[in-house]
Order: sequence, then structure tokens, then C-alpha cells
Amino acid sequence: MTEIRILSRGGQGGVTSAKVLAYSGHLGGKFVQAIPKYGAERKGAPLFADVRISDEHVKTHAPVITENTHSWIVLEPSLVETMPFEDITPGTIIVLNSKEVPPVLEDKRNIKIGKVDAVDIALECGLVKSGTVMVSTTMLGAWAKATGLVDLEALINAVKHQFGEGELAEANIRSIKMAYERFTFIN
Repeated sequence: MTEIRILSRGGQGGVTSAKVLAYSGHLGGKFVQAIPKYGAERKGAPLFADVRISDEHVKTHAPVITENTHSWIVLEPSLVETMPFEDITPGTIIVLNSKEVPPVLEDKRNIKIGKVDAVDIALECGLVKSGTVMVSTTMLGAWAKATGLVDLEALINAVKHQFGEGELAEANIRSIKMAYERFTFIN
């Protein structure tokens, strides 16, 4: 079973990205689960959403345990400061929305870290809602490239399922493809 944690702020689409990621796993023939976890529902508040993708039925119905987390998708770079690095297993993948690597990650040699400038991509694709740049689906493209755990076509079909046909779905699909191409590991 692969367990993924998405870190975001309220209003950035972290919960939606968990649903899209889980559905893309389902389209790939896997058993899936998406679990949002947040406090007071308000724009800007930190939240996380967990996703499980498995070849077998998922029987666990609790948040992901840090030591078991295969990968982290970080939509807001400042949230890296909240990550429990002492509990993260060596080899864990962090997919970061950032132009630069935050200083807190510079000495983390036992973690595989990659980045993509999802803000620039989302802006290029017109993914702005109520003044917030929506990077959630963009980051899924980067995660798909980093892990290879979800087929890009399944991810695109999951976006169509979530957003229907039209400009919004097409903008999200463009952003996924761009992030997939631009994602790079830094270590």
C-alpha cells in the first residue's frame, strides 16, 4: 500500500487534489482512499489530506502515519517548516511547489526532494480563483512524474471526472502536463 500526504492551506485545493489522485489510482485498477484532515474550515488555514493507493482492499480508515508515508505533496512551501522530519523514513519523496529549496530541506540527504514552480504554471494556465492561484492539480502532475505510481492518462481522466468537460478541465490538464515536464529532483 502506498500512502501519500498532501500539505496545503484552506482554499488551495488540497482536498480536491486528494480526491483526484485517489480517483486516478482507481482508474488504474487500484483500491484507493482519500482522507481530508483539517480544523476550522477557513481559507488559509493549514490542512492535510491523505491518499492511499493499493493493490488490495484498503482496510485502514485512519490518517497516514508519518513513518509509513511514501511521498508528500507540498502545495505551500512555508508548510515544509511543519513537517516532522525526525519521523520521516529515509527514501521518502517530497514534491515541493517552489522556485527554490527552503533552507530547512538543504541538509535532508536521506529524503528524495523535487520541485516545480507550480505557481508560474498555474498562472500560465489561468488557474486563479478568488485571487488564489490554484496549484493543486498542477502538483499532481509533478507527483506523477516523481513517483511513476499513477499513469498520466489516468490522472487526466480523473481531472475530467472531477471538473467535467470545458475550459476549467482543459486548463487543469495543461497544468498537469506542464508540471510533469518541468518537475526535477534536486538531490
